Amino acid sequence: MELVKTTAGGDYISFASGLPDPCVFPEETLRTLADDVLTRDGRAALQYGAAEGYPPLRASVAEMLAQRGLKVTADQVLITTGSQQALDLVARALLDPKDPVVLESPSYLAGIQLFDSAEVTYQTVPMDAEGMVVDSVAAALHGAKLLYTLPTYQNPTGLTLSANRRVELARRVVEAGVAILEDDAYHDLRYDGERLPAVSSLEKNPWAVYTGSFSKVIAPGIRVGYLCGSPQVVQRLVCLKQITDLHTGSLTQRIAYEYCARGFLGPGIQRLRDVYRARRDAMLAALQEHCSDAVTWHRPHGGMFIFCTLREQRDATDLLQFALGRGIVFVPGAGFHVNGGGKNTFRLNFVSADEERIRTGISILGDAIREWLA
Repeated sequence: MELVKTTAGGDYISFASGLPDPCVFPEETLRTLADDVLTRDGRAALQYGAAEGYPPLRASVAEMLAQRGLKVTADQVLITTGSQQALDLVARALLDPKDPVVLESPSYLAGIQLFDSAEVTYQTVPMDAEGMVVDSVAAALHGAKLLYTLPTYQNPTGLTLSANRRVELARRVVEAGVAILEDDAYHDLRYDGERLPAVSSLEKNPWAVYTGSFSKVIAPGIRVGYLCGSPQVVQRLVCLKQITDLHTGSLTQRIAYEYCARGFLGPGIQRLRDVYRARRDAMLAALQEHCSDAVTWHRPHGGMFIFCTLREQRDATDLLQFALGRGIVFVPGAGFHVNGGGKNTFRLNFVSADEERIRTGISILGDAIREWLA
């Protein structure tokens, strides 16, 4: 976040942020929906809302999650202020200082920061082209309190946990009696490949919590996320949420509901897929043309990120300082690794810039890498 702030006012081509492109926000549709909501029930929409969330939206999310294999009722859905609040509530509910948490390595930076604030310890599991290496999970789960995973288009790597590994991971977590926090914020940003079920849907785990967000598929400014879990866990999280924010954003939740109920969500997601797929492909082609001699990467089937590894064991933080002088911004990979490592890696966002700027930026980055290495 500090890197994004530092470079926001300069003339940079930024591949650093996790921000969607505002050019694809459904601005006119949301303006119409907001006007309709305020005209129809403005007083209720501007009043404090229940901590659990707007009931019709909770029911709508429950129906949506059924398509992901999660059989939950509206009462098992909690609407949150973005999915980050969902992660925070779970950490508050389930973790004490020194508790062991199992993470993929690398993992989501804001999730790591959240767990750091809870003063936990870490057990890490490596990743390969099929996502988390589940064969390495058993030892890590021993004595653990929680496993945190982003199985679909993971941030930062863009990797997706394969179907077979999802089944195995769900089984191993239940056998170990460990809670699972499944962060599926990028679920709908699928550009190719098959739709895979949520890990939490594959075994009955009373301590499973699944989280998602409308930030990536409607607009992040509405700050509407959600979680689901067992009735007992959700009720505990509701109590914690009341301590955190007491009430919820009635207006934005009603707008999000109308967006879904009136059939805008599906076409909106398809539009994002078309735009972002083209940008992903543009970045992959540019990387192949300009960077393949110095960098390796995996091809993501969805999401927002491509994770790169320098062929030489050099520190990407030093490369960033060199690239900044040429107007290029990215995120070094060391911060995504809780137990060290990853210094020769970096993350690129392919959705924030248009295709022309992507091609230009990657060309400049390739020249910068070669000059820096020399």
